Amino acid sequence: MAQSPYSAQQPSARSSPSHSLQGTSPPATVETIVSHLVASKRSLGSITLVHRATTILTEARASIESTTALLAKTTYLRRSVASQLKILRGVQFELESAAQAIQHDFQAIIKELDETGARLLQCIDSLKETTIEEAFRSTTGTQSTISKDTLHDFVDDNGVENIKQAMRAAIDNVQDNQHEINQSIQTLEEDLQSINEVLVNRAEESAAESELQQPTIPMSLSILEHHAKEMAQGLESLVKHFDLCVTAIKHTEGGGEAVVQTMNANAEDLSEAVGMGMDELQAPAQPMNEEERLEMLQVLENDAAEVDEVVMELQDRHAEMEAQLDRISQWRERQGNAYADVATAFRLMEKISGRLSGYVAETARRASRWNEEKAKIEDGIGGMEELCSYYANFLHAYDGLIIEVDRRRATKKQMERVIAQAHSQLAQIYEQDRQLRVKFRDDLGEFLPGDIWPGVNALPPRFEIHRVDEDGFDASVPDLPQKTVEEAARRFKTGR
Repeated sequence: MAQSPYSAQQPSARSSPSHSLQGTSPPATVETIVSHLVASKRSLGSITLVHRATTILTEARASIESTTALLAKTTYLRRSVASQLKILRGVQFELESAAQAIQHDFQAIIKELDETGARLLQCIDSLKETTIEEAFRSTTGTQSTISKDTLHDFVDDNGVENIKQAMRAAIDNVQDNQHEINQSIQTLEEDLQSINEVLVNRAEESAAESELQQPTIPMSLSILEHHAKEMAQGLESLVKHFDLCVTAIKHTEGGGEAVVQTMNANAEDLSEAVGMGMDELQAPAQPMNEEERLEMLQVLENDAAEVDEVVMELQDRHAEMEAQLDRISQWRERQGNAYADVATAFRLMEKISGRLSGYVAETARRASRWNEEKAKIEDGIGGMEELCSYYANFLHAYDGLIIEVDRRRATKKQMERVIAQAHSQLAQIYEQDRQLRVKFRDDLGEFLPGDIWPGVNALPPRFEIHRVDEDGFDASVPDLPQKTVEEAARRFKTGR
């Protein structure tokens, strides 16, 4: 009994051809057998698909092996870059912290500068608002004093302007310095961001590109191996079917001539990958009885109906293997791109690492410059505070001057009262002494010789009280309004 050429084929999407007789079909004619042989011969062109399946399996294995090695290298480089990037981010954080500390320090000292400047302006405004009392200006006739109407006229603003100019220059230097620090840090940030952009997975990857992930690769290889095996078995079944057709021709009268004519007529349609089978047809046939022949023809008829189905299955499996290879190729391409990205990131990392010392040194230089400018600003603040103190003392002294003038005027009046009282008492004593001398002379003078004391008849001495100094300033002590004196005393006591 002849065996079905498809008996070794495993079940697939299509049902396997029969292994035994299916019913009792009428005996096949020579034309039918020849047509089956031609169809079988044409189906053997599927050998190219099987060869391609072997090539696909080889390429897939090579791609998976090389890509797996590339993936390991990519993973190692990515971890290395990520580790170094973490270190660089730490350095960047320290540089940013240093820049922020400078910025905060700058803002604090600018706030102090503004507050001191406001106090200085307030002191200057107080000087401008404090008018010199008319009593002071009327006590002297010099032109320079007359032209000075307020306390501000007595001070020189050049010191204030010099400090302001120095502060503006220092602040401009600090702001330029801060801008350069920020620019340096921004450059580092852009460098690190460029690495991040290289390392980040492409957001625009389509679903087809991300369909095949590494965990599915073993499964894909298993699928390819299964398809290749099934295709080999299918081709083997087609070959057995072809051999069965040849055997049937040999045992059919007139089959050889019909085959030669049919083959010659269809030579262009038949695959060049397989021989014409003439050697098999010319070989002697094995002995076979009629029962075996009929059973062989029945199997041949049943199997011939499934030849196209087997060819279609080979084509489907080939298409699936091509699709799997395409997905593996895409995976390999993505991994190649990923490796190229990581390698690019690694090269960028080397360049950035080479420039890192420059970033740190630049920040250190900027910090040193900040300390220098900070010292200048602090000196300016100190100078402004000294001016504030000087102007405040000036205002305080002017109030004290008002109080002092009022005190001196009161003292002068008190001295004048004492002098007037002394003059009155001296006049009284003089008159009293004169009268007593006259009375003494009238009562006893005639009894005393004139040469006993020459001054016995002299008049009493006269005394006068007058200033010893001659500058005359105290003689013109200004007479200030009492309200002015009271307000000055209040300010002097409370320190304005």
